Amino acid sequence: MDGAAAVVAGAGRGERIGRREGKQFLALQGVPVLARSLLNLSAVPEVEQIVLVVNAGDIERAEREIVERYGLEKVKAVVEGGEWRQESVFHALRALRSRAEIIVVHDGARPLATPGLFSRAIRALADWDCDGVITAVPVVETIKEVEGGWVIRTPERRRLWAVQTPQCFRSSALQDAHERAFREGVWATDDAALLERYRYRVRVVEGELTNLKITYPRDLVLAEALLEEGGMEVVVPDGPGI
Repeated sequence: MDGAAAVVAGAGRGERIGRREGKQFLALQGVPVLARSLLNLSAVPEVEQIVLVVNAGDIERAEREIVERYGLEKVKAVVEGGEWRQESVFHALRALRSRAEIIVVHDGARPLATPGLFSRAIRALADWDCDGVITAVPVVETIKEVEGGWVIRTPERRRLWAVQTPQCFRSSALQDAHERAFREGVWATDDAALLERYRYRVRVVEGELTNLKITYPRDLVLAEALLEEGGMEVVVPDGPGI
């Protein structure tokens, strides 16, 4: 299997976490959230190159404080994100230096996704007859569909999964879905939804309960506790400048 390329969406802001600076630069046991995400991804042998997307005003900071400080040699470009996540990923796809057969898309705000999870998703896509593989965990709570304060219906829980990243795609399928969505003005909350719209086949591998997304202040507290607890396959940074 040829090496994979990866896109890391790190252009989020910190409104919901109550901070002025982007949540990706917040420290998690002394290491920025975004650095942890990139360190774990860089430790995946199948991944040969990474394109990082950040806000326009954060490009220099990301290059200096994240890429250079932690010796992230697989990060080949840091590019400006868009107004929305989908637009940011689209920018990154156009910045890839080589045409890898598999592209991994990951949220920079998921710093605890282990190298093993990335590898499992990549191998699943290589082995299965499908166009994309997402990581997700089964929903354990009852879900209600609500509109205007009224319960509309209760979906069958056994069919519901909470989606995470990484998500892995055949390069041709992901590029095609993004190009078509751009032309048609179609927007989705994750890349897999674009493939689904254009009739590409997407499968699921079970993710990790610890693969939380840093969105609210409590998420930082929980991530700190998980790291303190130990036993996780999380890369400890020891690159240049540390």
